Amino acid sequence: MTDATVPADRLFRRQLARSTRADGSLDLDALRQLVVACYEDSTRDRERSDRAITLMAEELEGANRRLVALVENLRVQNLRFEAALDNMLQGLCLYDRQDRLVVVNRRYHEVLGLPPGTLAPGISHAEQLALEQAAGLHPGADLQELLALRIALVDGQEGPARAEIFTSDRRRLDIAAQRLPSGGCIVTVMDVTAERAAEARAAAAGRLTSLGEMAAGLAHELKQPLTAIALAAANARRAAERGDTAATLVRLGRIADQAARGGVLIDHLRRFARGGEGGDANATAELPAAVEGAMTLMGGALREACIDVALHLPPGLPPVRGDGMALEQVLLNLLANARDALAGRPGSCIRVNACLPAGGPVVLEVADNAGGIPDVVLSRIFQPFVTTKGPDRGTGLGLSICHGLITSMGGTIEAENGPEGAIFRITLEPAPGWDGLPEAP
Repeated sequence: MTDATVPADRLFRRQLARSTRADGSLDLDALRQLVVACYEDSTRDRERSDRAITLMAEELEGANRRLVALVENLRVQNLRFEAALDNMLQGLCLYDRQDRLVVVNRRYHEVLGLPPGTLAPGISHAEQLALEQAAGLHPGADLQELLALRIALVDGQEGPARAEIFTSDRRRLDIAAQRLPSGGCIVTVMDVTAERAAEARAAAAGRLTSLGEMAAGLAHELKQPLTAIALAAANARRAAERGDTAATLVRLGRIADQAARGGVLIDHLRRFARGGEGGDANATAELPAAVEGAMTLMGGALREACIDVALHLPPGLPPVRGDGMALEQVLLNLLANARDALAGRPGSCIRVNACLPAGGPVVLEVADNAGGIPDVVLSRIFQPFVTTKGPDRGTGLGLSICHGLITSMGGTIEAENGPEGAIFRITLEPAPGWDGLPEAP
């Protein structure tokens, strides 16, 4: 007998005792009432059980309908998610905590030129790189080095890390990677060939605009060696008429020196107008050479404006990431802006300082004593068409182009007002593989 039946058994025995007479015989009426009561109780219990089962069945049926609707909703959401992924402008790969591929969209295959379905969820970084190389990407590259570079890109910093690579057909791809709070990571890739080409065209237009604005100063720079050549030629002719061979040779030497000086300037003008190749994501530039090139083109105009230039470039500065001509164009624009801001001011001076903080990027500052940039303009100084010059001077695109050029090198450019005037601060990463120790500035 179970525990549940013990109270019922006791109740039955009590009722049975009540139905038993003193002589031990049973009272049939009382016993009949007892049986009827038990039957009625059983019937009521069965009815309650049937109602409970019916309610449970209805609840289960409702839960099943809700589950079916939830599954259908998840299916629709999944289709929308896949459609959104496949129609993104960027290729996307999502990895779990073990760096196993979880999601890859169609655009990733298209950007890298991979056949659809080449990459499937579950593969590791190493397996993915092997599949990409088998499909024609990364020709001749060492897979272990590629794997180390990819992991370094993902784990390189707290925020998103970026890099640009070239494909075999010379397309330029921008790759961004970032660790997720869950421990996985996300990698996006985008074809920026057209964007970089547009930036290059804007930079070329900026170079030509700069050359046009400097036409007077450049003419003066060329006039000086030509005047010296004409004077030395006249003196050489007179010395030759006198038969003074030594004096004639001296004058001819001066002519050769001045011709070489003019040739250097013309050659630099030609290279600056043409610009850098802009096609090497691993290009490096020498900071002193870029400053010297900018001063070659701008020095005459600054001297004519009676502006002193103080250069402080400590020895041992490392080469930096980026194109030398692009860096020169940025410096040229900053010097031209400083010249315009200093026009007519007594004691005008421009300072160009560079340093390499311990363990940090190369910092280059171009500062003037023209009073500074108005606060209303300072916060928007690198936006297109924002300028402090009058409507007849400049296009308002120079600093915007400078910002694009420095950003494309992986660096930053900032503007602030110092005690005497504006300060433009450029930070650039040292070139890969550089491990020298420059002298303290």
